[in-house]
Amino acid sequence: MTVHRRKNPGHRTGARALFTAVAALLVSASSGALRAQQPASSVSDSTAPSSPDAWRLTLDDAVAQARAHNPGYRRAEDAVAPAEWGVREAYGAFLPTVGTSAGMQYVGAGDQRIGIFTATDIGAGTTNYYLSDYGVDLGYQLSGASLFHLSSSRARRDAAKARVRAAGFDLESRVTQQYLAALQARDAVAVARSGLDRAEQNQELVEARVEAGAAPGTDARQAEVERGRAQVALVRARNAERTEKVRLLEVMGVEDARPLELVSDFQVFEPTWTTSQLVDRAQASHPELVSARADERAGDAQVRQAQSAYLPTLSLDAQWSGFTRELGNTDYLLGQARSSAQSSQETCARYNAISAGIPGGLDGYPQDCSQYRLTQNDESRILAANNAFPFDFRKQPISLSLRISLPVFQGFGRQRQVEEAKAAAREAQEIRREEELALRTAITTATGNLDAAYQVVEIEERNRQVAQERLELARERYRVGAAPYLELLDAQSSAAQADRDHLQAVYDFHAALAELERASGQDLRGEESR
Repeated sequence: MTVHRRKNPGHRTGARALFTAVAALLVSASSGALRAQQPASSVSDSTAPSSPDAWRLTLDDAVAQARAHNPGYRRAEDAVAPAEWGVREAYGAFLPTVGTSAGMQYVGAGDQRIGIFTATDIGAGTTNYYLSDYGVDLGYQLSGASLFHLSSSRARRDAAKARVRAAGFDLESRVTQQYLAALQARDAVAVARSGLDRAEQNQELVEARVEAGAAPGTDARQAEVERGRAQVALVRARNAERTEKVRLLEVMGVEDARPLELVSDFQVFEPTWTTSQLVDRAQASHPELVSARADERAGDAQVRQAQSAYLPTLSLDAQWSGFTRELGNTDYLLGQARSSAQSSQETCARYNAISAGIPGGLDGYPQDCSQYRLTQNDESRILAANNAFPFDFRKQPISLSLRISLPVFQGFGRQRQVEEAKAAAREAQEIRREEELALRTAITTATGNLDAAYQVVEIEERNRQVAQERLELARERYRVGAAPYLELLDAQSSAAQADRDHLQAVYDFHAALAELERASGQDLRGEESR
């Protein structure tokens, strides 16, 4: 390389000193640039020291936190418990129903209506009553609806669980993508800081040449402007990093004021999967496709349950019951008993007299009318028998019934329900087919994107190395006066752009891999590490 020097004898001593200082500066800058380079095969962690109270978060930890705290995923999980109880309810339809009842009642004295009579007509209106009762009902019903309700409930439960797994897979994909976005923003800060270092090194070099009179003052002003632009880029990069980390916490569903440090490491590797291989595996186990198939089975079961409305129903009922009744006025009760005893005695005496006046007498007469006299013991027994409220129940006869019913015509409501169930089942079937078609397209597209992203990473790595070598050469040429400042400025801009392009290419690869994982429903990154 030919080096053109300016002939200025008056500045030979200053130029020699400047040459020594700039050479030392160039060596320092070159070693700093080499340290700033990253291998193309991985996304390395930030070299900045972590805070003692920082939250060191891996991707697995972020996914676990999201599963525990993300509101949307927790709402999806809440749908499983009702579906589980729906299955238990369907099993319970095969068990008998048991019901119990008990009650107490007070009826005051007065003239109450009882059918077409009054209480006074039957002699019940002059006293109050205390009543209680109980009942035990046992019922059993077997129908086509209960038979098919069980299979329908199971299908709905399986569909609910499949939807939760699909929601978990979707959440994991979202967390992975946001984790990568936060990592990219963090590494963008490192790239911006490296650009600022280069701008400061160039500014020192330019200022040294300006002081030595080897470069015009406008070069120093331009170098200062470039340093300011690099500072602006660093400020924006740091703000973007904070924003992406806050968004990551939002997806995780947590609030934490500690500094967040992302510690997972992601490698760039050559993808070796074929589209057909990934499609076959996804067709068998993709969570969203599994969920769509579970919804389809639930729709078919719902059709069978709707059709069961045409089947007969068998019902069996049994009832046990008892009651108590106690008169509140015992004087009235004893008065009634005494009046009845007196009436019986008078009837007995009358028939004895008639029997005595008839030749041969009446059969069974004369009788001892004293047997109808109400004694003290009789009154005690009457009072004891009246003391029944509230638990001295008198049992009623058991009641049993068996019934078979067959619906013949109930309008067109049943057929409408059947058709609605069929339409829902067909919709679930088409959604499943749509999911299968979309899955194949997504995998094909994502596989191509990943292959292209890997090739771009390799190209950008070479571009980055060439741009760095060009920058070092431009510095050397500017140092010895063989190139204008614009050449150095252009090389600096190219190196900064190459760093940004390389960083973007690396994270485009990881984003494409995450998209392929989402499309195929598989952990391809973990599979590659195995």
